[in-house]
Amino acid sequence: MEDVFENFTASVTRAYKYISQIKKHESLTFGIKGIHVMSMIYLNKYKNGLTVSELASLCLEDKAAVSRNLDSLKDMGYVRFADSNAGKRRGRRAVLTPEGKKKAEEINKVVECIVGKIREGLSDQEEMIFYKVFSRINDNFSKYMKDIG
Repeated sequence: MEDVFENFTASVTRAYKYISQIKKHESLTFGIKGIHVMSMIYLNKYKNGLTVSELASLCLEDKAAVSRNLDSLKDMGYVRFADSNAGKRRGRRAVLTPEGKKKAEEINKVVECIVGKIREGLSDQEEMIFYKVFSRINDNFSKYMKDIG
């Protein structure tokens, strides 16, 4: 039991590094950066768009980084901002343009392929148990962080 923390930390870090490398590698084929991938996926999922705050929460990123990310995607022609807030930046909803939707669908196809490869050798039950356990661990982390302030 002494190595639980080290094993867990190493496993999570290793998985995160693989995910980052995959995002970087695959995003190059789409002419975008790895940081854009999750924004494109979520914006494609939420057809009415998302505010910077909503997207930051989903992507687990800070609002400033997400705002810069969206500005970059806008410059590439993949995102537009709905005019619901009369010229103000705060509260604007980012939505995919038709070109952005097309790009997001291409990304989703690659993601489906990658997820298929990651699932290899796992039964549906094993996968369900993994996510249930991992979710509980994250909930416990959250409780711990609240306890320490």
